[in-house]
Amino acid sequence: MLELKGKVAFVFGVASEDSIAWAICKQLAAAGVTLYLGYQKRFMSRIFQLKDQLPAIDGFYPLDVASDEATKEFFDAFEKDHPGKKADILIHAIGFAPRTCFDRPILFVEDADINTAMTISANSLQRCLKFALPYLNQGSSTITLTYAASTRFVPNYGIMSMAKAALECWTRELACHLGPEGHRINAISSGPVRTIAAGGIPGFDKILDHVEQNAPLRRNVTQDDVAGTTLWLASPLSSGVTGQCIHVDAGYSITMVPHSIME
Repeated sequence: MLELKGKVAFVFGVASEDSIAWAICKQLAAAGVTLYLGYQKRFMSRIFQLKDQLPAIDGFYPLDVASDEATKEFFDAFEKDHPGKKADILIHAIGFAPRTCFDRPILFVEDADINTAMTISANSLQRCLKFALPYLNQGSSTITLTYAASTRFVPNYGIMSMAKAALECWTRELACHLGPEGHRINAISSGPVRTIAAGGIPGFDKILDHVEQNAPLRRNVTQDDVAGTTLWLASPLSSGVTGQCIHVDAGYSITMVPHSIME
């Protein structure tokens, strides 16, 4: 286990104990990191149930990334309770699209729903960093979560494919913008993982079955697989890595023709 005692992390995106963000919290806590969580109010009861499981959680505040004003409120609350304190790690595990984005062909998705998906799932990385920057130590590491649908077609993923593509572009742009100050930003492209968000994608179980049959490791990845890579990216061991999209998908991203067609 990597040792990160004394480090501080902002973690955005915990929705339940099945969240990738929660697995990341556990890995960071085990490494000695102090955690400050930003949560959606609709998940407040779940967060309150989880917080006592990790003594490393030193604070948690509502976070709504849909607007500048609401995002700033998280950092204002943090500053009020911990004046002068700064973080070394920022975890952006935020993604959302209205159900209507998945209930109809993408050609007929309404502009308002597209804008919601892009604002929360992609543009929020820029918004979070804009307000987090005064509270980040030099040499900080930001990690966001993406998916291979950013570059390839995945049935029923729809507008989230565009959002993930934009998120990866934000990762590169922000890495170049903040790199001179020593801040690093990377994305992890996770294989499909069963979470609350994934449960809203029609046919998700079939995607899991397909990846398990055809990934080089012949399995799906878990929340802990992604959390392990996150811990590495948060540590000094990855000090020369920024602007990258790292695949944690049991190798599925290297395949073109599924092995299963030979069976």
